Amino acid sequence: MKKYNKKKIILTTCVITFLIFTLCALISYDNSTIQPRTSIKKAKKHADDPTVSMVAVGDNIIHENVFKFARNGNTYNFKPCYQNVKKYISQHDLAYVNQETLIAGNQYGIKGYPNFNSPEALIEDLKDTGFNMVSGATNHSMDLGKDALISSAQLWKKQSNILFSGLYDSQEDRQTIRVIEKNGIRFSFLSYTFGVNEATKRQYRNQLQTYPYILGQLDKEQIKEDVEKAKEQSDVIIVACHWGKEDISQISDLQKEYAQYFADLGVDVVIGNHPHQIQPIEKINNTLVIYSLGNFLSTMKGVYNQLEGMISLDFVKKANNISIENITYIPLINHYNDDVVTIYPLQDYTQELASQHTILKNQPNIIEEFKTYIQETINNKDIKIKM
Repeated sequence: MKKYNKKKIILTTCVITFLIFTLCALISYDNSTIQPRTSIKKAKKHADDPTVSMVAVGDNIIHENVFKFARNGNTYNFKPCYQNVKKYISQHDLAYVNQETLIAGNQYGIKGYPNFNSPEALIEDLKDTGFNMVSGATNHSMDLGKDALISSAQLWKKQSNILFSGLYDSQEDRQTIRVIEKNGIRFSFLSYTFGVNEATKRQYRNQLQTYPYILGQLDKEQIKEDVEKAKEQSDVIIVACHWGKEDISQISDLQKEYAQYFADLGVDVVIGNHPHQIQPIEKINNTLVIYSLGNFLSTMKGVYNQLEGMISLDFVKKANNISIENITYIPLINHYNDDVVTIYPLQDYTQELASQHTILKNQPNIIEEFKTYIQETINNKDIKIKM
C-alpha cells in the first residue's frame, strides 16, 4: 500500500511539473509574439464593409537600354513601358512598386548599371500608371553618395499624392512615419534594405556610417521603434524589405530571420525585393510575407529574370477587425528586344511574342514552363493565380 502511494505521488508530481513548464512556455511565447491586427481570410467581403484594394509589383530597374528606349531627344517617356499593365495598377486604392534605381535629379547625369541615376520624368510616369506607394531603400541607394540620396528623398517628398519611404533628408524626416488613409483605414509604410553594394565607393560608405538616418536599414532596435510608432498612428502596417540573394529563388537565412521578426512585431504585410526572381508567399503567425515578386521593368539577362509577379488583395474592415481577403497573384513577363521594353501579364503573352524576346526567343516551351514553375513556387491555398 505504501509502495502504491509512493508511485502515485511521483506520478502526480511529474504531471504538475509538466503543466507548470507548459504554462511558462505559453506565457513566454505570448510575450514575445505580437499578433497583427489583420487576419487572412478567403471569405468574400460584404458590400457595406469598408474596403481598401492594393496591388504590388517588384523591382523597377532603369537599365541603360530602358532609358534609351524611353528617350525622345532631351525628354523621356516611360508610359509605353507600363501601358499593358496600367489597367491592373490604376484600379486599386494602393499601388506599390519598388523603385530599385535612384532618381536623384537630372543634374547628376542619367546613368545605368552599376551606379544608377534614372530620369526625373520616371516619377510622373509611375504616377500616371497609378502607383502611389513607392519604396526607395535598396542596395543602389548610395550609388552616387549622400547628396544624391538626399536629393532623391527631396524629389519624392514633393509628390504629395505618393507615399514614399526608405530615403530621408534629415533625422526628423527619418523619424516621421509615412501614413495614408483610404476608406477609413489608416496604413503605415516602412522601408528597409540589408545594406548597399560592396562596390559602393569607400567615401560613400563612410558617409552612410556618419549619417545612418538617411537610409532605412535592417536594424532590429530601429525597426521595433518604427513599428511601435506606426501602431500608434495606423490600423495596418506594410513593410518593404530589400533582402535575399540576387538571382536565387530560394529564401535566404536573412529573409527567414527578418520575416519572423516582422511577424513577431505584429507587422501585417511584408513585401520583399532584390532577388530578381519570384519567391514563395507564406503566412507567419498572421503576417502575410511576400518574399519576392521578382523584377517589374528591366533588361536583365537571365531567363527567370523575365518572369515576375503582381499581387492584389483587399483590406476589409468589419466592426473593429481588419482582414486581408481576395489575394490574387498575376504573373507578368518583362518583354524586351532592340525595339521595345515593356511588360505583359502572362495570361496575355503568346509564343509569338516570346519568339521576339531577346532572352526567351530560343525557349520554345517557355510559357508552359513558366506556368508550371509558378504553380510550384506560389503553392498557397489562400492565393488565387490568374494565368
